[in-house]
Amino acid sequence: MKIKILKFLFLTLFFFNLSYSQNKKIDINGVWADINSGVENAVVIISEQNGKVIFSHYLEWKGQKFVESGVGKRTGNTIEYKVDVTLPIEGWATQGTHTLTLSEDGNTLEGTYKDNKKREGPIAFKRVR
Repeated sequence: MKIKILKFLFLTLFFFNLSYSQNKKIDINGVWADINSGVENAVVIISEQNGKVIFSHYLEWKGQKFVESGVGKRTGNTIEYKVDVTLPIEGWATQGTHTLTLSEDGNTLEGTYKDNKKREGPIAFKRVR
């Protein structure tokens, strides 16, 4: 009887801990660096509240300034938001969607962008603060 109770307690604690660790949400609020090739002075600010994500992005490319911002949502470790460009670079897209996955350690966001010029490709950010 004692062995059955001990097994029950062990399994209960094991599954509780497993469930807790899977549901632990990593905070994404803060400053992130744009680590995509060719960009300079690039910074991202992410604000999340109750699953709603607000994204602001500034970068310079070959001396030209670029600003975009957007709103989206977070589901688990996947973040998706639509962006509008408010300070464009000539020939670049003016709208798009980013779909990013947060790394297990919470320090990298990597994924893809799709823009209104029918282009898509990789995009990545690294936590600064």
